[in-house]
Amino acid sequence: MMTDMSPPAGELHAGELHAGEQDTGRVARAHRARPLARLLATLLLGALVLRSTDAVVLGEDLNFTDYDGRVDACAHPEVAENNTCVCSPGFTRAASVCTSCALGTYKEAAGDHPCTSCPEHHTTFPNASEASDCICTFGYEPSAGTCLPCGIAAYKNFKGNNTCLSCTPNATTALAGSLYASDCTCLPGFEGAFDTGCSACPLDSFRAPTDNACRPCPANSGTPTEAAASEAACVCKAGFHPAAPDAAQCVACPVNTYKPELASWPCSACPANATSQAASSSREQCTCDPGFSHDYSSGPAFSCAACAAGSWCPGQRAVHPCPANSLSSTGAAALEQCICTSSMFMQDGTCFDCPADFYCPGDNQKHACPGHSAAPQRSSALADCVCDGGFEKQSPA
Repeated sequence: MMTDMSPPAGELHAGELHAGEQDTGRVARAHRARPLARLLATLLLGALVLRSTDAVVLGEDLNFTDYDGRVDACAHPEVAENNTCVCSPGFTRAASVCTSCALGTYKEAAGDHPCTSCPEHHTTFPNASEASDCICTFGYEPSAGTCLPCGIAAYKNFKGNNTCLSCTPNATTALAGSLYASDCTCLPGFEGAFDTGCSACPLDSFRAPTDNACRPCPANSGTPTEAAASEAACVCKAGFHPAAPDAAQCVACPVNTYKPELASWPCSACPANATSQAASSSREQCTCDPGFSHDYSSGPAFSCAACAAGSWCPGQRAVHPCPANSLSSTGAAALEQCICTSSMFMQDGTCFDCPADFYCPGDNQKHACPGHSAAPQRSSALADCVCDGGFEKQSPA
């Protein structure tokens, strides 16, 4: 057995493999070495001695220990130190076994002492053996020698000294320090998902923070832009105004009013002497009353002026000149208000000369002369009717 072997003269004694005194703890650990490992160590030691009888080889250099003249080999993760087997860097002893330092801790030197904790928000990979092995944990990124949580709209689903990853455009996170891409949700006004992207809600729709998808605005309302983030962004469309007392409901502008804007304010009244249909969305939809015409002399916002003399205005923007040889007063609303000059009468919208034996006093009518009287063409008064021979005019009683 190895304990009975004496080293040949001139060879290095196994006791020269270590320095310092043995103690009870080292004895206990040396006994844990495997017999086969001791045999291999002895053979290797002999080979080294044959190569150089003058060299001094430390046990730590060969991962060997010596106890009571017996050479032992330390098995990973143990290493030889001060002629005993202790835990390697990155390992600590627990229940007589060397185990890897827990995540978030490290151990730089060999020995059975505890591992050292990394700074807050740091972690490690297994077997960490240096302070530099401490890296930022999930949801944190390096900043000025420390680890700070990922900002809003960012996440980090791995450990390492890398910067956080940004959420997909138009998405954000509820909290700082998010770990997963799935923590990114679409901003209000956008719909979609972290893996498919977030699209803006189209016009006349919105998405509030509590909604899963974009929703249409209430009836008769819309949005001025895309990506509306709340129902409050929906305002009344042109031709509609807020209903009182429920300002969220949009109803048609009343007759004789209009509203051209997408906005939640009241409708405007048509100009004086003009009317409009319900839900009118433009001042131009206000039409002047009969006897009035659109007047743009003061600018693009027209007013309704009385129909000019010599014409007639039936409403609906129409302005018609009176027929030839006729005139009208200001504000005429019908053809009949165009009066043919005296000695003429109107028929089918045309002024004709008053025929013989009739007189036309300027009321658009032709009047027959009394019996047994005659008048020349274009007569304009009853006096123009002359009694036939043998007849005379009678004075009114």
